Order: sequence, then structure tokens, then C-alpha cells
Amino acid sequence: MNYQVFDMHVHVFPDVIAKKAATSTGEYYGVPMYADGTWVAFQDSLSREPRIRKSLIHSTATKAAQVEHVNDFVASLISDTRLGFGSMHAEYPNIEKEIDRMLSIGLRGIKLHPDFQGFAADSEEAFRIYAYAEGKLPVLFHVGDPKSDLSSPKRIRRIHDAFPRLTIIAAHLGGYGVWEESEKYLVGQDVYFDTSSCLEWMEREQAVRMIRKHGTDRCLFGTDFPMHNPTACIENVLALGLSIKDNQKIFWENAHKLLRL
Repeated sequence: MNYQVFDMHVHVFPDVIAKKAATSTGEYYGVPMYADGTWVAFQDSLSREPRIRKSLIHSTATKAAQVEHVNDFVASLISDTRLGFGSMHAEYPNIEKEIDRMLSIGLRGIKLHPDFQGFAADSEEAFRIYAYAEGKLPVLFHVGDPKSDLSSPKRIRRIHDAFPRLTIIAAHLGGYGVWEESEKYLVGQDVYFDTSSCLEWMEREQAVRMIRKHGTDRCLFGTDFPMHNPTACIENVLALGLSIKDNQKIFWENAHKLLRL
């Protein structure tokens, strides 16, 4: 089966910081990076994997002062086959105004990485983001970190309970490195999961159990580029042995429904 693939988890950085950003990310997680995160590297990865027809690009503002610059950069990359999520920070002073501007420049959601941004995902300051984004933009969270509790599945569940109309995408099958906690707090809830940076390390049985219990209607494909080889990420999903229909949902259909394409 020759699947069409929508990669919902791609990082691209401005050239001046790309190599440093990719290197520091790899060092933090103890993972050798597949590429350097530049625009050229991203384009090269697509030329090597023609099954990926569309991509969702995002970057993270680690400081509040970076929010507008990050959003402008991601918006500059948007095309018919490239969509973008903007960034926000709990300490940013004009959350409502910037979310409105995100919409005006074509960004389709918000990406948060609480561990790198230095705030708890369920802090009162961060709640200001969700209160305004609810019903307007989905929020993609990096979830889970064995070194930090700021983005734990338990915190994401609290956000979901407090803002039930907020569309949440919990990356890494709901909790990088803490999948048992994801099973406890997020599996079966009305949130999306993506498959980025998880299948490389999880037991196949656990991944299949979580995806089937959560429902393939709420699972999205992601590579976490530049961390992983996109071809290997696709093959990791195929190796789960799901049905053709379920693979089509994960690789393509769910992303289109979520983003209303």
C-alpha cells in the first residue's frame, strides 16, 4: 500500500540558530540527530521520502520576547503543502492580541514545549493561553520528560478537564518516556496523540495497546524532524500491524479533519 503521509510534527529553525538548536536538543535527550534543522535539510529530507506530501512546521519560543519572531518565521514558510503552528509563552503580555495575529498570518495552531519554555503546562499563567485559544486554535504540547514534570500527562489531563473545548494534541503518544502515565491519564480522553519520538523506544505491544484503546481516529503521524529519519518513522508505524484503514487515518485523514482542510 502506497500511503500518502501528512507529517504533523516538524521543526525547522532559522539558519543562524538551526545547528545550535538541533545539537542542544540532541544533547538534552541523548539522541543523535538525523539532520540539523535548517530549511535546506528539511527540503532534502522531503526529496528522500516522497510519501510525505504535507508537513506541519513549528518552533518554540523559549522566551516571551521571541514569540512574535518565531511566529513570523513559521508563517514565512507556509505554502500549499506546508502548514504552520505558532508559538506562545506563559509570560507573554499580550496573549489575546498575538493569537489574533497568528490567525491573520495563516498559522493554524499553537505549539508549546513547557519543559524548554520553563513553565508548568497547567500553571495559572498558561491557562490564559488556553482560555483564549479554546474554540479558535488547537494546541500541540510536547508531553512528558523523565527529567522534568512541567509537561506531564497528569498536567495535560488537568488542562483538558478545565478547557474541554480546547483541541489538544499530546505529542509522543501522550508522554515521552512516561507512557505508563499517559495510559493512566490521557488514553481514551478526547485529545489527539501523535506518533513522534515514541515508537523508536516503546515496546510494540504497549504502542499498539495504547493506539487501539485511544482510538485511531485521534492519532496523527509525526517525525519530530530533525530528530529522526522520516522514512524510519513511517516504517515504525507500518510495523505496528494496524489495518490499512487505520494507517490511512493516522498518516493522512485525521490531520485533514483536525485542520479542516
